[in-house]
Amino acid sequence: MLDVKILTGYPEMFPGGLAHSLMAKALNENIFKIETINLHDFGIDNRKSVDDEPFGGGPGMILRPDVVEKALLSVSNKQNLNSAKIYLTPSGSLLNQEKLGFFSKLDEIIILCGRFEGVDQRAIEVFGFEEVSIGDYVLTGGEIAAQVLLEGCIRLIPGVLGHPESLLEESFSNNLLEYPQYTRPRVWEDSLGKKHDVPEVLTSGHHGSIKKWRLDKSVEKTKKIRPDLYIKKEQEQD
Repeated sequence: MLDVKILTGYPEMFPGGLAHSLMAKALNENIFKIETINLHDFGIDNRKSVDDEPFGGGPGMILRPDVVEKALLSVSNKQNLNSAKIYLTPSGSLLNQEKLGFFSKLDEIIILCGRFEGVDQRAIEVFGFEEVSIGDYVLTGGEIAAQVLLEGCIRLIPGVLGHPESLLEESFSNNLLEYPQYTRPRVWEDSLGKKHDVPEVLTSGHHGSIKKWRLDKSVEKTKKIRPDLYIKKEQEQD
C-alpha cells in the first residue's frame, strides 16, 4: 500500500478528485491511503499562524520552517527508507512520466503544499524535500498540484488500471505522444452535414498494418507538437 501524507493548510481539499473513478476504487481497495495533516494545528500564536513576511522585503507570505518541522515530525517514519518527501513548487524539477514511475514504487510519499510565496528554504534543505513542478505556470497553492502528481503515480501501481497493457502505448511511455484514437460511428456526419471517416487501416483487421500506422502517427504527432521529445527519442536510439 502506498501511504500518502499531505501537509497542508487546507485539508478539506482532499481527497478531492482522488475520491472518484479509478482512484476511488484504488482507495477503497487499500492500494493507497491518504492522511492530511493540518499545518494550522502547529501554528505559532493564538491565530495559529503558519506563515510570515519574507526577509528582504517583497509581497506575499512564507511558510515558517518551525511549523513545517512540527507538522513533519508528527507523521514522519524515519524507519521507512522507501519514502520520498516532495515540495510542490513552480521552481522545482519538471514532473514527468519517469518520475511518476519512480514515485509509484514507493511505500510512502509525504507532500508539502505551499501557499502564496512559498516555503522557507531552510525547511526544504534541512528535511530533504524534493522540489517538483507540474508545469511552467503558477497556482495559488500546492493542493491541486498534489492531486495531479498522486493520480499520475497511483494509476501506475499494479492493479489500478483494468487494462495494464495500455500503459505501454500511452503518451510519454517511450518518449512519443500517443497515436490518435477513433470510435463509432465509423462515418460521422457533423452538424454542417460534412462526413468524416475513420482511417481505413483501423478497420482492416490487419494487426501489423495497424501497429505500423499507430507508430507512424505517434512519430508524426510528436515531431509536430513536442519536438523536444522527438529529439530525446532519437538520442536514445543513437
